[in-house]
Amino acid sequence: MAEAATALQRWWGLAGQLDDLPSERDRNVLVRDVDGRPTHVLKIANLAEEPAFLECQHEAMVRVGRGGVPVQQVTTAVDGRELVALGDPGPPWARVLTWLPGRTLALITAPSSDLWTNLGATMGRSATALLDFDHPAARREFQWDVLRAESVIAGGLGDVDDPDHRRLLAGVHDRLRADLVPRLTTLRRSPIHNDANDHNVLVNDNGSRVAGLLDFGDMVHSVTAQEAAVTCAYAMFGRGDPVAVMEAVVAGFTTTCPLTVDELDALPSLILARLAMSVAIAASQARLSPDPYLRVSEEPAWDLLKRLAAMPPSQLREHAHGAAGR
Repeated sequence: MAEAATALQRWWGLAGQLDDLPSERDRNVLVRDVDGRPTHVLKIANLAEEPAFLECQHEAMVRVGRGGVPVQQVTTAVDGRELVALGDPGPPWARVLTWLPGRTLALITAPSSDLWTNLGATMGRSATALLDFDHPAARREFQWDVLRAESVIAGGLGDVDDPDHRRLLAGVHDRLRADLVPRLTTLRRSPIHNDANDHNVLVNDNGSRVAGLLDFGDMVHSVTAQEAAVTCAYAMFGRGDPVAVMEAVVAGFTTTCPLTVDELDALPSLILARLAMSVAIAASQARLSPDPYLRVSEEPAWDLLKRLAAMPPSQLREHAHGAAGR
């Protein structure tokens, strides 16, 4: 923590109470003022992170913010830089972002249908804001890119210990090869946030509306409709009626980012792909690290994957098209 305090004072002229925040890849430090109120977040990137991708995130955040989505913004250093090389002159790269108030969606015990619709509309705004955005760093090889779903799922199959889970994942893999892969060439491509999980979405005090979107670290140039699919997948976790949640999210998403007929046809398979990638990656990571943070979504993903895989693709497509027509 002393290193973080020194960097904040030297490069940003900031001081205050510092607390570590959870993160999968980076180190995040919360900065509070003298009254204990959160003001900024110091983000120290992992050593493998390229500065070009961090700059890409910053540009995307500006666009998404202008599109009406509350997002963090960069606080420049005293010399005007957005990124500071703490290794002088190399990594790790550090940056300071503004703090966004709100509670994470994970803390909302009974989200309403209106909240799901608002979440869909929020992520639709994000997708629309990035439709005409491009950056070389967003066109990257990334395991959470749905365009790599087939190989990612195949690569994780051997790491799944439970035989029932392994059979389920193998069946979904076959279904995606037959149903999704041929559709991919018909779908729009653009940069997407790609990680609207319930720890990256902030809601207001009464839990009625989205108050912020965090963490652009999973951004990638991929299938535009995958933004809706990722949002649906995480929102559906652990819900008694996941299809109703999907319908609410899609209804909101399509008001701010209309989806084509081909995209709506592909949406159920895109959701299945995200879930299958999630469990496959979790199984592979479990071989390498016991960190429970890396497996936080695994069990609800298996449950939801089983429930959706039991439904005929045509049935899920009807729900997607019906929601878009509301």
